[in-house]
Amino acid sequence: MHAKKTGRVASDLPIQLLSVTQAAWRRRQATALLLAASLVGALPVAASGFAEERTPAAQERTVVYEGARLIAGDGAAPIEESTLVVTGGVIGAAGPRGAVDIPAGAAVVDATGKTIIPALVDLHGHVGFQRGLSYDAANYTRENVLDHINRYAYYGVGTVVSLGTDAGSLWREIRREQEAGTLGGARLFTAGRGLAAPNAGPGAPALRPSAGGVTSPAEGREFVRTLAEQGVAFIKIWVDDRGGTVEKLAPEIYRAIIDEAHRLDLQVIAHVFYHDDATDLVEAGVDGFAHLVRDREMDEALVAAMARRGVFVMPNMGVSERGRHTSPPAWLAEPLLAETVSPEVRERAAGAFARRSPEAAARAEASFAAMERSLGRLAAAGVPLVLGSDSGVQDHFYGFAAHRELELMVAAGLSPMDALLTATA
Repeated sequence: MHAKKTGRVASDLPIQLLSVTQAAWRRRQATALLLAASLVGALPVAASGFAEERTPAAQERTVVYEGARLIAGDGAAPIEESTLVVTGGVIGAAGPRGAVDIPAGAAVVDATGKTIIPALVDLHGHVGFQRGLSYDAANYTRENVLDHINRYAYYGVGTVVSLGTDAGSLWREIRREQEAGTLGGARLFTAGRGLAAPNAGPGAPALRPSAGGVTSPAEGREFVRTLAEQGVAFIKIWVDDRGGTVEKLAPEIYRAIIDEAHRLDLQVIAHVFYHDDATDLVEAGVDGFAHLVRDREMDEALVAAMARRGVFVMPNMGVSERGRHTSPPAWLAEPLLAETVSPEVRERAAGAFARRSPEAAARAEASFAAMERSLGRLAAAGVPLVLGSDSGVQDHFYGFAAHRELELMVAAGLSPMDALLTATA
């Protein structure tokens, strides 16, 4: 699973974190408010149920959704009254109402007044660490990871890439079961262990040990070869000194990592903060960025180079936008969030906003405004934009964060259709 660039396509839980139940998922699916669907023939419906064993009978069931407004997610005009046929989680047919045959014995759902969109692809998540009020590496268990991919599915995210914080072999077990068709939930892809200077990967202390510390070009190449053998979807690197508190991955090392990854037909996604680092990474051949530059607005030369080389970008607006608030933002009280996040967790999140100083919020506001301007430049230049919400950072909630990210892209100037295309096209 690759982002588009070179032709490769892209339980018993503590009370603090509500479990998304199978029954709730079925009720939500039946409303057709957000059907995880794709119009690409014979592709599976990515969010086709919960991460549980799937029976042959369930796999063969045919459901027809009639009357909904259908958006294909490829830029084409919506079909205002549609028929969509799904058998065993696979799209069989779709088109205008009356132009699609309905199989005998199919269950028919009246979806009039609803909208069907494709399952979303979120290219930037971190599964396994949050469990109720706890955020810790000890939470990285099969039960917790499956709960998280269920949450993505609940919100219509059909595919997620866990970007660089997956040590061990658990993710490979889940991938094998999903590929065999015996496990549902959002399709999980990962970058395995991301690469950084020693102890200089993710910012969160719970996440940081999951990254591989690289001290030389040769070691970087060896890490890449190991990750390729494990079957990762991407190589993730961090190039950031966290405000001068850690060592930054050296250019000669990330150039070796990029070169070795390309030799093995893998794309490299970089966490980046500084404009100068982004410029050099583009020159070094990086394939994509997991964030916009955040120290200043991206200049025309950098944007032009990215457009010329086809470097894709995840704007990743949501995490940065949170820094602007000194009181709980309105989205924290949305009923849609309360469906999967308990009052205790939402209260803890609200407290974090209330503790932020006005000075810190003002700095974040200025940085976020520069990010919005950068996004406008990138879109105007035709730089590929992809959805990457950074969900799984503490209290940046699985699945919900993807919709918030799309909302912020539209607020920054993208059309609703163009924002949707970042997650579907």
